[in-house]
Amino acid sequence: MSFHIKTPKTILKKVLVGLVLFFLGSLAAYLLPFLIPSARLRHPFFPILIMTVIFVVAYKPIERWVKKFLEKYFFHKKTFAQMALMDLASDLAVNLDLQEIANLVVNTFGEVLHLKTAALLVPDPLQNNFEVASAHGWTLAASKKTHLAADTPLLKLVHQTGPHVLVRGPILQSLTWQEANALARDFDALQAGWVIPLFVKGELVGLVAFGALSPDTVFDQADFHFFREFASAIAPCVHNALIVKRLKQFNNELQDSQSQWVQKTKLNAIEKLAAGIAHEIHNPLAIISGKAQVLLMQKGAKQLEPNVQESLNAIVKQTRRAADITRKLLMYSQGSRGPQEWVSLEKVLDETLALLAYQASLDKIEIIRDIDPELPRYYANVQEIREIFLNLLLNAVEAVGTEGKISVELKYHRDEELVEIVCSDTGKGIPAEHLDKVFNPFYTTRHEAVGLGLFVTKQVTHRYGGSIRVESQEGVGSMFILQLPCAAAQKAGGEKEEASILSNQRTAR
Repeated sequence: MSFHIKTPKTILKKVLVGLVLFFLGSLAAYLLPFLIPSARLRHPFFPILIMTVIFVVAYKPIERWVKKFLEKYFFHKKTFAQMALMDLASDLAVNLDLQEIANLVVNTFGEVLHLKTAALLVPDPLQNNFEVASAHGWTLAASKKTHLAADTPLLKLVHQTGPHVLVRGPILQSLTWQEANALARDFDALQAGWVIPLFVKGELVGLVAFGALSPDTVFDQADFHFFREFASAIAPCVHNALIVKRLKQFNNELQDSQSQWVQKTKLNAIEKLAAGIAHEIHNPLAIISGKAQVLLMQKGAKQLEPNVQESLNAIVKQTRRAADITRKLLMYSQGSRGPQEWVSLEKVLDETLALLAYQASLDKIEIIRDIDPELPRYYANVQEIREIFLNLLLNAVEAVGTEGKISVELKYHRDEELVEIVCSDTGKGIPAEHLDKVFNPFYTTRHEAVGLGLFVTKQVTHRYGGSIRVESQEGVGSMFILQLPCAAAQKAGGEKEEASILSNQRTAR
């Protein structure tokens, strides 16, 4: 199927039809007087009459014959294009991958017809719109941001007209200027002059929108008939692929729900264990550590044996380590959550960096901080925010080892109303098979570590309605991206502040 450009093919067809009709008329006007001897047939106007009759009677049959002749011997690309597209439709019948189907449709459609643009749009039930599944001749940014809402003029027109091909020019000319402007914006968004709807049992499952290279490009009724045949052939394929995609989404959501339920069960068990540890172990550990420190402080009065002093130091060190474990276990517990207030994230970060500055200088680690000047104050528990910074930075220091860089960025995304914390390092990186385990409790690759730092960070982040993820490449480094929504936190803080003001006013009365 090639372009039906008015100049070459149309003119050639009309010229050939005219020549054939002129030849037949001339031949009939010349032969009839010899075949039927009559004085009337020799009248000067008789040839004109005969040629007129020939033109009226034979025009349509001659035109169809000339068209078939041209398509067979001169414009045979049309047949090739139809065969290529219908072969594609047959191949798609056994394919259930929506992305692969979309890529094949737009690329084959665009290349075979030599189009400027071609795009396949499919419905997104969650967003209640149509999104671009794949596009030919589009930029990647344009394909990602282009959506058609369910109430757009173009989709309303598609539902009204059914499976008919929509042609931009004639449709816009038939509308009022207000309606034409609204519909033109949809055509412009799709970079299209034609739209082929894909229907399956009355349900709109997709749109094929395309634009030509030349503004003189037109398609005739035979082309539109083929477009409808092609649409009816690929529509079930798109519909089946959409069903498979939705089933996969539902299955993933079910797996996520099951995983969350299992994780929640584990966390509940750990929380109960942490509460028991706090009451049964934490206090005895503090007493043991305190007694050992008292003995060490008294060594000036009475010299201790070297092995005794070494044992006391080990007791203090190990009890502190054990106490740190119980503290981190209790950190994520809802019951142990401390009071909240308006916190300066920059100040908490600087305080945390001050704690690590000496060790970082010894290890020749450069720490770079980048703070958004529009960063707002955040309503949270300062200890929890400090724990987040401390765990991320300690993890980065350990990953770098010596002679490396750590970067901490605090960004404020005003449009999304969230604060983003990005901590990156130039360390050894995390193997790909371990990326999904780094936030699990007690998971660590270091012998002396407990494996609770990132776990606690994730729990605290989720408590504030945020999210955390990691990106890493072995030998290059790792990046932890943590996002905390401001809207919910500020609302909670505002409500508490308002309640405090009301309480103070009542007290004053």
